[in-house]
Amino acid sequence: MTSRDPHHDLFTALEDHVARGTFPGCVALVWRDGAVLYHEAHGHFATHPDAPDRFRGVTRGAIYDLASLTKVLATTTLTAIAVSEGRLALDTPVSAPWSQACPGATLQQLLAHSAGLAAHHEYFAELGRRGPAERVLERVCATPPAYPPGTRTIYSDLGFMILGAWLERLFDAPLDRTFADRVAWPLGLDVGVVPRLGYHRIQGARGPSSAQQGLVVPTEVYDPALHPNGAPTWFACRRPATAAHYEVHDDNAFVMNGVAGHAGLFGDAEAVLEVARAWLLGGVPGLEDRVRAAFMTHLSSAPGSTRRLGWDSPNPDGSGATGTAFSSAAAGHLGYTGTSLWMDPTPPDGRGPVIAVLLSNRVHPTRDNTAIVQLRPAFHRAAVLL
Repeated sequence: MTSRDPHHDLFTALEDHVARGTFPGCVALVWRDGAVLYHEAHGHFATHPDAPDRFRGVTRGAIYDLASLTKVLATTTLTAIAVSEGRLALDTPVSAPWSQACPGATLQQLLAHSAGLAAHHEYFAELGRRGPAERVLERVCATPPAYPPGTRTIYSDLGFMILGAWLERLFDAPLDRTFADRVAWPLGLDVGVVPRLGYHRIQGARGPSSAQQGLVVPTEVYDPALHPNGAPTWFACRRPATAAHYEVHDDNAFVMNGVAGHAGLFGDAEAVLEVARAWLLGGVPGLEDRVRAAFMTHLSSAPGSTRRLGWDSPNPDGSGATGTAFSSAAAGHLGYTGTSLWMDPTPPDGRGPVIAVLLSNRVHPTRDNTAIVQLRPAFHRAAVLL
């Protein structure tokens, strides 16, 4: 039974999930109609003995691996800016050489995960080590299509790998630099020892400083003892590391040196909020209002799809991460490491727009822990009650 204090209820629920082991810790932030109603840190950075900063208490400014939030905060944002500037249009065919992987597909279909691409492929297992991103992209181009464009929706990392490379060609600069210059810096987020929102490019043998590492929450631990049935395929490309810390958790992004269109972004909850608020209310530098509205509202024509342009929307039947908390106008995304961002311009209770951010490292110590699936709908229900 809920109490008369929704803030207390949300705090207690998240503390309970830390105690249950849903994740070592998290930062939750809820903004509504111009005000931050909840911004709290829970739990610890890590719990496994092989992880750095074990039992360090999470703070509100903790920086998390955002995983697939990269797809919306970085890649979708930069794509929308490129459309606003006339660099390409939604009906632009996917350019060569990437069109080999999705013949006949358009930019719009890439954004909506209906371009014909497979969901995922373990390129990291084929390559075995880090190197130029082009090595992975060559293999993406050689991956056969999974279905004709526009006929289905399959959530695909491959499509956003292509988008990341396409953006580098359009802006004639590396993806991480373009994101910093066009999004993070103008919004005041590319500051500090570690940018509050940005990529962590892997710099060969020279790793991050202890000061940098101390701001970033570890993710997975690469301990064979945690996998009694045998070491997973991704262990080989990670040697000799004992844990992912500061370096991206996604293995394909890792062998791309940490910078990709589908993963690689790190950030704190307030920074995620800043980009989301710029999308919701207007304020993304260089993004025209008409384009912003189209990206947030255009629903894919593929059968049964909930996908918009980069963004996702709630399942009409109330299943999924948002349950019935948000209206059909809501837009958001999930991240594999245990992150999520949802924003609703017209929530069902009519009390004004809402943004809910949850950052966690549910993949610590291993990615086998899926308890966050039960938490997410409850978190969003609690968030709209604040």
